[in-house]
Amino acid sequence: MQEVRRPSDGELCGHVAATGDVWHALAVFGGLLGEHATFDDAAQQVLDEGLASLAERWMFRPDPSEEWQVVCIQEASPSSVRLALDHYSMPGVPTRTLTRDDLSGGAQLALRPID
Repeated sequence: MQEVRRPSDGELCGHVAATGDVWHALAVFGGLLGEHATFDDAAQQVLDEGLASLAERWMFRPDPSEEWQVVCIQEASPSSVRLALDHYSMPGVPTRTLTRDDLSGGAQLALRPID
């Protein structure tokens, strides 16, 4: 996995990782932004969308056999992400914190649902 930083100030925007012949554009915490044929295309998506995507609604499923649900990101770091398990982050909405280990262990968090 390779970090992608904004050239103007060195801010971490996300990561790019290879899986077989596919390059994954990943948010700072490891959530999937998109899949690409080249490293450069994945890195460009990270630069274009990585930080802005943190304000978007994401799709989450704790296990590939479960249904996707809409979540909001409350807090993100390179090692974890805290989610509000609803369309809006409001008082009383249940939350869940995912680590990179959770994401590599089967939990899925993607900007758009994947199959």
